[in-house]
Amino acid sequence: DRWNSFARLHYTTRTLVERYEPGGAQTEVYEAQTGGAIDTGRWIIQEASDTLNATVDIVSPIKQQLLDYQKNPWHVIQWTGGTSQDGVTCELVIVDTLEELDSTPRGRLTGKIILTKLVPRGLLRKLDDTGAVGVITDSPQTHMPDATPWVKFGWGQVGRSEDPARLVGLVLSENEGNKLRSLVMQCGVLKLHVRVDVRRYLGTHDVVSGIVPGRDDPQDEVWVLAHSAEPGAVDNASGVSVCLEIARVLERLIADGKIKRPRRSIRFLNAYECYGFFHYMEHVHRLQAPLAGVCLDTLGTKPEYCDGRLSWRATIPMSAGFVDRLGEKMLQASLDIKNPGYTLHTGGFVSTSDTLVGDPKYGFPCPWLNTHYRDAGVYHAYHSSADTTELLSPDGLATCAAAIAGYLYYLADMGSTEIIEIAALETARTVDLLQAGVKGSQSGLGASTGHVRGTSGEQGTRIERLTPTDAVFLCEAHRTSVDRLRRWLWGGDRNAVLTEIAQNKKRVAAAADPFGRTRNTTMPGADRIPYRTAFLSPSLANVP
Repeated sequence: DRWNSFARLHYTTRTLVERYEPGGAQTEVYEAQTGGAIDTGRWIIQEASDTLNATVDIVSPIKQQLLDYQKNPWHVIQWTGGTSQDGVTCELVIVDTLEELDSTPRGRLTGKIILTKLVPRGLLRKLDDTGAVGVITDSPQTHMPDATPWVKFGWGQVGRSEDPARLVGLVLSENEGNKLRSLVMQCGVLKLHVRVDVRRYLGTHDVVSGIVPGRDDPQDEVWVLAHSAEPGAVDNASGVSVCLEIARVLERLIADGKIKRPRRSIRFLNAYECYGFFHYMEHVHRLQAPLAGVCLDTLGTKPEYCDGRLSWRATIPMSAGFVDRLGEKMLQASLDIKNPGYTLHTGGFVSTSDTLVGDPKYGFPCPWLNTHYRDAGVYHAYHSSADTTELLSPDGLATCAAAIAGYLYYLADMGSTEIIEIAALETARTVDLLQAGVKGSQSGLGASTGHVRGTSGEQGTRIERLTPTDAVFLCEAHRTSVDRLRRWLWGGDRNAVLTEIAQNKKRVAAAADPFGRTRNTTMPGADRIPYRTAFLSPSLANVP
């Protein structure tokens, strides 16, 4: 995946299949075709792109190689344009601020290449208007001046608002950029020879499934999302590796007779972030949406690189939040058995954006496990060439694998008895929150701990009381959770279970009574219901 070429991503597919199957898991490969449905908001990669080679050499007044893709694939911006086979010789100009870029007359830099500390994503039209053949960015990687940042002109495509700009895009580390700037100061004008060999075409990208099949109802599934197709070890070879290990461990325990095969199937999905998973969800027929799941993205970082923070982020608020508490219990139990140096930090929903699958209409409850955050900000090597296996803790990965294996197995195997237990716990929690009458991280209404960029801990010390609207939110969240639990009905007296769920709702409603009814503040016309035309949240890169 570190080569950022679609042809290479198919090698990843083969590697994954070769790892899942010997461990006992079944495999499926779904090919998502690129292209189509432009300006619809659909999560579509418009075209495949293979970088075959790229070099930049200073040719005047000195001779020196500046970069080579074969030595460092991070030097090439994803979705870069290419040059002719012979390459292009051009003068280097420095444009480091938006003010300089905005004040550059249209076409003034025709035939030249820009060196900038700006991140070019989102600036393609402005850069293209200058007439430049391309851009070299040395935007700093925080605290890591020797690291080459991973830069894209767009996520799964160049944004439609940036079309039809086509530029060569290249990257240097901060220190490499400083050296190049020093040469400009010494020599005045530098001429570069740029050669970028890129093939863009109608192609496919793969969604790989590793499946632990269920014994009783295999069509009902619990899903694990761990994106591949990115070049980092922590982000996200770690999540993919944990998928492989969980599948292997579960199948081994089943084969050894230590656990039964779960009632329902567990599906591990590895694909291009969002674009692979969402395409698969929209186009592959199934009788029902997945029951629940988890997103594994950026795991097992050594404690010294993430300040020992193991973060468990909630599913999207309008989905069934009981999975948040279940996962938290599993994680804390695993840390109590063997702790590689982590402290568990829970927090509210964050869009990774894979976690948008929590959409209650089409998706499933999906919390996010990660070691992405530090006490302030994120791990320093994020999206850079410094994101290597040296940052990973084998014990940290093992702890994550053990906890999530328990979480997945419980969800895949639970039946009516577990439904009653979870519904009772969710009810007691909601009643306690309503009776306490205070906003906070546990209620989902206040600031959560240890997850926001540049912040740490609770935000402020002011105590806020629950409002009638807050009480409605808590009641709705409880209703969503206990209603979702009905999907797991298996065995026992069905009517008795449903009656117990109804009684739990009444207990919560009684606890909310002191807050009274919310005042009707509906504006005229606000009762209109929008008709959804896009599956899940729309991709803003694919709108006009």
